[in-house]
Parts: sequence; C-alpha cells; structure tokens
Amino acid sequence: MELILSMIRKVFIFSAVIALSGCFAGKHKVQVLPDAELNKPYFIELNVTKYAAYPDNFRVKMDPLNSGLTVKPTDEWYDTVHISGTPITKQNITIEISYYVRGEVGWFESKAQKKFYQIKVKE
Repeated sequence: MELILSMIRKVFIFSAVIALSGCFAGKHKVQVLPDAELNKPYFIELNVTKYAAYPDNFRVKMDPLNSGLTVKPTDEWYDTVHISGTPITKQNITIEISYYVRGEVGWFESKAQKKFYQIKVKE
C-alpha cells in the first residue's frame, strides 16, 4: 500500500511541475540595452548568439518602426549585430530578433531562437 501511495505522490508532483512550467512558457526575457538620447547618434555592437545563424531565417522586428535606429548583422555568421542610428521619437524601442541556428545546439535548446531587447529613449 505504501508503495502505491509513494507512486501516486511522485506522479502528482511530476504532473504539478509540468503544469506549472507551462504557465511560464509564454514569457520571454527582455534584455535592457544602454539608453539612447533623442536626436543624438546611437551605436552598440551586440553579440546575439554563440552560434552562427542562417541568413535566410534571420528576422528583426522593431517597435516603433520609424524609430530612427537600424539593426544589421556585422558578418556572414549573423551572430553579432550593430544597432545604430539617431532616435527620432521619444518612445522606448523594442527589438525582437529571431533566427535559426546552424549546426548542433545544447540538449535543451531549440534551433529556432528568439531574443528580445529594449532601449529607453531619453530627452
């Protein structure tokens, strides 16, 4: 009887852990980048991934679209980007970079990756 109760407890705990982990699956970590100043040049070099990425699957989304900043890969490996330009709107800028990793990745990593960044624009 104790063996059955022990098994039921283990199954319950395992199920609870799986259920709770699903609650956090949709959340993403946002990396805060150095602040920018309105109407002043901004530049940062950012290492996005430790792996090379496929150029055809490298996507950048910015909000707002007309922020004055651009995001461009620095080389053929698409692992490092330059974020540069002159912010023309006093609004926080969010950047989403999605890419597909070339080659092998770690045990619990997917080849499809997404990173989120935020830049605060000050006057």
